[in-house]
Amino acid sequence: MAAKARYDKLATDRSQFLQRARHNALLTIPSLMPLDGHDGRSHLVEPYQGLGARVVAHLSSRMTIGFLPAGRPYMRMDLPPEIKMQEAGEVSTETTKGLALAEQLVQAEVEAKGWRGSTLMSMQQLLVAGNVLEQMLPDNSIRVFRLDQFVVRRNFDGKILELIIQEKFKSDATPFNLKGAPGEVQEDDDVELYTVIKLVQEATREFYERTQEWGDGATASEKAIFAIDDLPYFPLRWSATPGEDYGRAKAEEHIADLRSLDALEKAQLEMAGMGSRNFIMIAPGAGASGIKNRLVRALNGDVVVGDPASVELKSFDNAAGFQITQAQVAVIRESLSTAFLLQSGAQRQAERVTATEIERDIQELEAALGGVFSTLSVEMLERRTTVLIKQMKDQEKLPDFPDGTIVPTILTGLEALSRERDVSRAQQAAELVRAFLGADESAGDVVKLDTILGRAFIGLGLPDSVNTAEETAAIRQQRAQQQQQQQMVEKLGPAVIKEAGKE
Repeated sequence: MAAKARYDKLATDRSQFLQRARHNALLTIPSLMPLDGHDGRSHLVEPYQGLGARVVAHLSSRMTIGFLPAGRPYMRMDLPPEIKMQEAGEVSTETTKGLALAEQLVQAEVEAKGWRGSTLMSMQQLLVAGNVLEQMLPDNSIRVFRLDQFVVRRNFDGKILELIIQEKFKSDATPFNLKGAPGEVQEDDDVELYTVIKLVQEATREFYERTQEWGDGATASEKAIFAIDDLPYFPLRWSATPGEDYGRAKAEEHIADLRSLDALEKAQLEMAGMGSRNFIMIAPGAGASGIKNRLVRALNGDVVVGDPASVELKSFDNAAGFQITQAQVAVIRESLSTAFLLQSGAQRQAERVTATEIERDIQELEAALGGVFSTLSVEMLERRTTVLIKQMKDQEKLPDFPDGTIVPTILTGLEALSRERDVSRAQQAAELVRAFLGADESAGDVVKLDTILGRAFIGLGLPDSVNTAEETAAIRQQRAQQQQQQQMVEKLGPAVIKEAGKE
């Protein structure tokens, strides 16, 4: 079956999820999932309240900071347990320093490729649409696809069985690395490209196969093969339901409040508009006496002759209804603000954030989001990092260490405190050494002070400040030689001076 026909067939199963996503966007940020047929030039429907957009922007920003904190690494390199067992559970300072330097290289690449912007877009899509697709490009940057741009099939465990992406380009702006002509099109016409990823199961292995076709069925690129863990496409879900190919959104959990708030805000605006309108009504018979003209020409403070019973000032008078509506709006606003953590404090934008602030922020996100935060850290950041490390090794931006010898650990949840914990433990160990062994050099004969000091500096993010064992030995040897030379000078100095005096 052609890729276009297969995409159209799977789009039928996606339709109910896409419809809900567009409804959620109408009540929050309409541009996140425009209505069908929107081309960027047509007008977007505007909601009657701005709280939906505000809570989505706030929570997505908080989650982005939680995943990629400012001034701190979002992951750490570690050795797998089997390698640690071979080393009797000990990791040398040199190995720890090398892992820390590799972390810094990965972190620098993440910062250079602007992962925060892509992560923010993904978080907004997940909150509103419940689904988003990320692609790790060959240059290590992240591209984001909306729900209306891809279809997916999964097995019961959530593993990807089939994924098709629909992309639209102008005929004169197609990617240069694709081949084949996209059919007979005029300049500036839209052409469609379909990327198909399928799970292939053989007797001894499983892998993903990628093919690309133009809308008319012409081949656009060579077939590509990816290992299961190396697939650079990540279809993410906010809340996964067993047996469903697509996820549910955070906004969907509170759709009743969002819908009610929008309706009440509309009614409140209409009542406010009616309340600001005033006009003068006169009895039908009074018009013949010219009182209407006299009222129109009258200035402030003028005396107008007429029957007061024939003239009445009319205005909207439903204060009780306005107060009831206002009270209900306040209740719904409070509920939504609490659900989306709008009233709680976020992590400070600082070079170093205290462990207490990190723990408070992570625990609050975990409690409010029901574990979604930790789940996304695995499905998004861990898979991103695994593919990024492989691509950086292929690009010679990282040492070519064997696969499986280094395991990236995402620092979310309580793992976010691991570095601070290393520093705290090193400080406690130093205090114990000072208390029981004193401050003399003999303490180094009992405790590995170099290891303690190295862990502390690496935990502070200063691996370059720690010397290797060879560098430390060379420095100590040089110091010993200098001390020996100084002792020889002190010992032979008087004799040399005495001998010089005899001459």
